[in-house]
Formats: sequence, structure tokens, C-alpha cells
Amino acid sequence: MESLRQHFTGVAYKYLSGVDTSASGTSNQHEIGSNKLINILGDPDMTIARFDGEFLYLDDDAGEPLRASGRLSWYDPRRKKKRKGEEYRLYYPDNAVTSRMLEGDFCIFAKQPSNTVWVVIAPKGSTAERQLRWLFDIDVMPNNDELEVQQVDTHRAVSMAEAMILESLGLEVRLDDETWLNKLTKKFGLAFPKTAIFSSFARRTCKPKIDPLIDPDGALTAWMEHEEILFRTLEREIVQRQLDAGFDSVDHFVDFSLSVQNRRKSRVGYALEHHLAAVFEAHQLPFERQVITENRSKADFLFPGKTEYHDSLYPDAKLIMLASKSSCKDRWRQVLAEAVRVKRKHLLTLEPAISTHQTNEMESHNLQLVVPRKVMPTYTVNQQAWLMDIDGYISFVRAANN
Repeated sequence: MESLRQHFTGVAYKYLSGVDTSASGTSNQHEIGSNKLINILGDPDMTIARFDGEFLYLDDDAGEPLRASGRLSWYDPRRKKKRKGEEYRLYYPDNAVTSRMLEGDFCIFAKQPSNTVWVVIAPKGSTAERQLRWLFDIDVMPNNDELEVQQVDTHRAVSMAEAMILESLGLEVRLDDETWLNKLTKKFGLAFPKTAIFSSFARRTCKPKIDPLIDPDGALTAWMEHEEILFRTLEREIVQRQLDAGFDSVDHFVDFSLSVQNRRKSRVGYALEHHLAAVFEAHQLPFERQVITENRSKADFLFPGKTEYHDSLYPDAKLIMLASKSSCKDRWRQVLAEAVRVKRKHLLTLEPAISTHQTNEMESHNLQLVVPRKVMPTYTVNQQAWLMDIDGYISFVRAANN
């Protein structure tokens, strides 16, 4: 398993002030000033240190981050003057990301082992800010527009939750395990089987065994993480074989690349549904999957099932639906239009550290968020009091049916 330090060695963070950003209209400079940055960027002494920069602006309402590249300059503008005391500055270029920076935005500078510096901006209070702060263990923000720095913990492992955030930034995370390669190719060859078959194989081979009757949260998390390892292992071999064989044309390369990306996105959603179904079956809960309700919308899971839902005499209070989305973003609103007869809807996600603003909005729309117990600590204490884990959801379904 990778460590977070393989991706980043140190981070600096702050809420941007007016003088930090030209987009606010209060400054014509493109600089962040703080001597504390020496702790992650080093001491340039009498020189100008230059770093390759990757710039990202994360907006909860946007599908993909806004990206730009450029060079950062790190030096003391007083280095050639006879003045006491250094005043180091980090100068950034004008680009599509820095032009979006506003006073109050959350900002991190994250240095990679390669010496590339990532400048990541997110609106204050956003899910993107919450996830970055959780990823880098930033519990308390400095006061008065100050900047703080810290080293990345050498013991911080990259599990599925960390990988989800890193990959949303555009980083490639190694989750494969070559010790499984022979078993996978012997079983499936160099092609992926149907998702249900692959998920079933993941459950059978997951060790240590976790009984979903005793620990449904632990079982679901373990199955998902194990399947992710198996998937990445087989995927890496398939992709490497194709790279070795080469491509017939540019179109062939583009089609293959898109198929890899699309399979990654769709497979995790199917895997989550398959493993949830296995948990519910272990608990002998009556349910059906992908039930068409009103206006051709589909409920991922409907309890007890389609017949009861379409029976106007069946009590609404006994109907329960669950949507499953590996990540929410703003797609949770889609759930509100599903299964109209079910007034209080439930949504299960694997996404860590969703903002308080988003969960408050879900609650106001009578949507209850369900997360595996392992993901719970990524949320605030107040959020955890409202969230439901899988064990609690099973108890809720059983009580409603009784």
C-alpha cells in the first residue's frame, strides 16, 4: 500500500487575504509572503529558486477541476540590499486558476518529492476544502490570514478514501498487488468478466473473512478495497500488454484510453451495488434492485420491492429506498426525484469529508446520508451524530418492515 508521502512531502495552508490575490482587486501582486515556507521549499539563500507548478481550482459544482501549469519563484527580494531580516516571497504566474483566486478561499501549497509544487484552491466551506484538510490532517486553520506549514506524516497510508481524493486531483495511485496477478489471469485471462462475477470473486477471496451478519460495515469496506486491488492489478497487466503491442492508429489509442477511463468510473459503482446486495441478502432483507418507479426513474434498492411499491394500498411508511453512489459531488440531487412515494430517502456513499453545507442541504431535503463506519471519522463530530452507518440502516429497514 502506498503512503501519502510518496505523493507529497510537505504542505502549507491558509485562507487567502486580499494582498495574496490580484483577483480580489485589492492587490496587483502575484505573491504569497511567509518565511515559514522555508520548511517545505528550502532556503534559497541569495538565489532565486524556481519550481514547476501545478495549479488547480476545485469547485463543488464543477465536474472537473480547473487546471493550469506554470513556474513559481521563491526568493527574498531584500537579498541584495543591506537590510536585516529576510522577507521571503513565493511568486506565482497569472493563469486561469490564479485569476479565480478570491479573498477567503482555502489554499494549499503541496510539495512533491519531484520538487513540483501543487497550488490547490477551493472555496471556503466547500467539500473540496474539507477533503483536502482531512487528507493532510489539517484540523485547525491559522488566524488572521497567517500561513502554517507541516510535513506529511510518513505513516499515512493511502487507502480507498485517500485514493479517491488524490485521483480527483489527477494523480495516479498504485493500488495493485502483483501477488494476485497469476490467480487473476488464470481465472479470467486478460479480459474483465461481468462486474457481478468479478465482485463475487472479490468476496470469496477477501481475507481476513468478515461476516456481514456481524459487521456489515466492515464487510462492505473490506470487499470494496479488495476488489479495487484486484481490479487495478488486472487492469495494469491488460494496459501494459496493449502498450507493449502498440497501437494501429491515433484513433485506436484514443479509443483504448477512453475505454480504460470509462471502465474505472462505471465499475466502482456496479461493485458497490453488488456488495451492498450481498450484505442485504446475508441479513435476509426483502429488496429489489433497479426498480423503475415514476417517470422512468430507477431506485437502486427498493424495500421490500416493486410489487409493494406499485400497490396503492401498501403503506407508504413501509416503503424504503436506497441510492448508492461511490461519490456524491452534486449528484445527490438526482436521488430526490426517485421513488416519489418514499418521503425520506437514503443515499449511501463512500465519499469522505463532504462539507457541512452539503449535508445540511441534504437534511433539509429529507435525504439521509449513509456511510460505512470506516468513513465516519472523515466527517465532523456534528455530522457524525446525524449520519447513519450500514448497520444502523439495516436496523432501520428491519424495523420498518416489522
